[in-house]
Amino acid sequence: MTKPELDIQHILYQIQQMNQDERSLLLSSLNLSSEEQLLNYFSVPSIPLEDFTAFRIHKYLLLYVPPVMIFIGTIGNILSFVVFRAYSGKVSTYTYLGALAMMDLLVIYIGLLRLWIAQLSSFDIKDQTNWTCKLVAFLGYVCSDSSVWLIVAVTVERYIAVCYPLQASNLCRLKKARFTVLIPILSLCIVNSHFFWTVQLRHEKTNTTNTVYICDAGQSFTDLVNDVWVWVDAGIYSFVPFVILSLLNGRIIQKVCIAKNERTLLLSKERTDIGCNSKMKHSSCEVNRKLTIMLLMVSFTFLLTTLPMNIILIMTKSWNEQNQQQKAAFYLAKTVSELLMYLNHTINFFLYCISGRKFRRQIFSLFSFYCCSVFAQSGETAMTRKRTFDTTETIGLRINYKVVYKRDTTPPSSV
Repeated sequence: MTKPELDIQHILYQIQQMNQDERSLLLSSLNLSSEEQLLNYFSVPSIPLEDFTAFRIHKYLLLYVPPVMIFIGTIGNILSFVVFRAYSGKVSTYTYLGALAMMDLLVIYIGLLRLWIAQLSSFDIKDQTNWTCKLVAFLGYVCSDSSVWLIVAVTVERYIAVCYPLQASNLCRLKKARFTVLIPILSLCIVNSHFFWTVQLRHEKTNTTNTVYICDAGQSFTDLVNDVWVWVDAGIYSFVPFVILSLLNGRIIQKVCIAKNERTLLLSKERTDIGCNSKMKHSSCEVNRKLTIMLLMVSFTFLLTTLPMNIILIMTKSWNEQNQQQKAAFYLAKTVSELLMYLNHTINFFLYCISGRKFRRQIFSLFSFYCCSVFAQSGETAMTRKRTFDTTETIGLRINYKVVYKRDTTPPSSV
């Protein structure tokens, strides 16, 4: 705290120690009408947040980063869904990943796109009507929470497949996967359904004459939404999944390392007696190993990208801002952690491409099929045009021939 601030704090302390008559005398001498004006008279003029570099960086990040993430996330999640949907009937894990791609896409559009539009035009669909306020709050929480718990579900399935391979054939079936996908989504819909009556459009008091409405907790549910539910949602979205994924991934990695050592020993013995069964066994093990690596990358990416948001949440409840500079730094830290959280819903496609050779082949086949279809369609169109041209040219020649023939065989007119 600087010396002028210390002096002002001392003055305010002396004012508080005055009795009522002394305060009235001071008000009349300063030509003020209320004690509030007296306190404002000695308050330090606040520096605009725009004067701080941290706040300007926060604004630039919200302006330029979201459109890139929206573009990448849209294409990546749609391609992931198409590939996983086509092969969901073969591997139960693809059912979870296809649903995850759709939830990630919804999170991007309900959360990140809305955040970017609000930054561009100060327009937020959540603050327009009472029903959009309730619906956007409900869908935002359900989609983001469902995305996280689908990662947990697919990690649990991979844990069963790696650590309990004998039970995996019964527990990791396609029909069970399709049913299991619905369990976290429906459960989270029930848990977050309170937003339909705990939030509403409220009038915000401002210094201007313009009427401003914001989507906030109802008057009877302020403590529930702003104090209690913040921690409940943190547990659902981050803390509990963080612990579960850390424990399961640690166990999966341990089991994979043990299996790798055992496989190395078996390979040295099987080189002398290689048969079809051993080849199929090694092929199946290799597919499972690569699938496990891919899912581990997805899980650890979630852990890394949501950890800063956990820290910011704890800081929000325990940290009191002291001045404008600290407030600007907090805005920047919150923006970076929020963008990292949305990054988790954007880059899964690239994780699949990096760690999954089969996934890369399917993407390549998808693009090849599309290019061949376009080429075949364009070639067919060109052939149709050529045939039309040839037919038209043939008809033209015939007409020309008939005209010439008639001209040549017609007798000359008499003079």
